[in-house]
Amino acid sequence: MSNSNTPYDDAFRTLLTDCSRLIIPVVNVLFDGNYGLDDEVNLFQNESFITAGNDEKRITDSNFSVGPNIHQRYHIECQCKPDGSVIVRVFEYATQIAISTAVSDTDNTSFNLPRSGILYLHSTKNTKEHTITVVAPNGKKLSYAVPVIRMYDYSLEKLIDKRLWFLIPFYFFNFNLEEMDSSEEMIQEMQKTYRDLWDKMDSFVDDGVITEFEKAAIKAMCDKVAEALSNKYRNVQKGVETVMGGQVLDYEAKRIAREAAKEAAIKAEKATTKKKDLEAVKNMISFGVSEEKILSKYPKSVYDEALKLVEQENNQPKEM
Repeated sequence: MSNSNTPYDDAFRTLLTDCSRLIIPVVNVLFDGNYGLDDEVNLFQNESFITAGNDEKRITDSNFSVGPNIHQRYHIECQCKPDGSVIVRVFEYATQIAISTAVSDTDNTSFNLPRSGILYLHSTKNTKEHTITVVAPNGKKLSYAVPVIRMYDYSLEKLIDKRLWFLIPFYFFNFNLEEMDSSEEMIQEMQKTYRDLWDKMDSFVDDGVITEFEKAAIKAMCDKVAEALSNKYRNVQKGVETVMGGQVLDYEAKRIAREAAKEAAIKAEKATTKKKDLEAVKNMISFGVSEEKILSKYPKSVYDEALKLVEQENNQPKEM
C-alpha cells in the first residue's frame, strides 16, 4: 500500500492527534486493558521507509503508548475492507516500530514488538483476529494474535455504553447507502439517529464526561466520513447536510464562546472572594484573633498569605 490517504485514515489520525485520550477505551477493548481516561497518551513518529524494490514512505495510522510505560507501544490500523495485504502491512509497521525502540548492550539487542490491532470499517462475520507467526533462523517460533474491532458489531448505543466515542465517526459505514438513497424514510431515520446522538453528546459535555472540543472534533470527523461515503448518493448526501456540517459547527463556536465567558466569570468571582477573605483574615490577625479560631472559618492557605501581608505591612517604615 502506498502513502495515499483516505478520508477515513485522515479522520482516524486527526482524532488521535487532537483528542488522544479518546483512543484509550479502544485500547481497552482491543487488548483487554484497564487504562483510565486520565492516563497520558504519548504519540510517536508514524512514518517509515519500507524497501520493496524502491524506498517507499508509508505512514502507519498510529504509534503510541498509554500510561507511564512508553516502551509498551500500541499500533492500530484503520482498514476499510479485509484484504490479503493488511496483515503484512501490520507486521511491516510493527517491525519498524520495534527497530525504532530497540535496546542493545554488548552482545544482545532486544526488539519489542508493539501490541497491534485492526479497526475494520467494512467486514463480514468471517473477519476475525489474525495470528502472526515469526520463525527464527534456529527454528523457534513466536506467535501472537492481532485482535480486531469490526464496526459491523457496534450499534451507536453500544459505542456509547463502552465509551468508544473515538469510533462514532465510522458508524456511518453501517448504513446501506444504496438502499437508503431510494428511501426517504431511511434518510429521515438516519437524520433522527444523528440528531439524537448530538443531544447525547451535549449531555456528556454538560456532565463533564468529554470536553466541548472533543465533541466538536467528533462531529467534524463524522461530517468528513459521511461526506466521503455519500458522495455517490445524491439523496443521502442532501440528508447528511441537514444534520452535519456548517450549522453544527456554527452552534459549537457559539457554545464554546459562551462557556469561555462563563469560565472567565467564575475565575473573576473566585478572585473577588479570595480578596475579601484575605482582607477579613488580615483584620482578624491585626485584632489578635487566635490562629485556631481563624482556621475554623478560613483555609490555611488564606491565613498564611494574610499573615505574610500583615508582616510586610508592619515592617514597612512609618511616615512621621
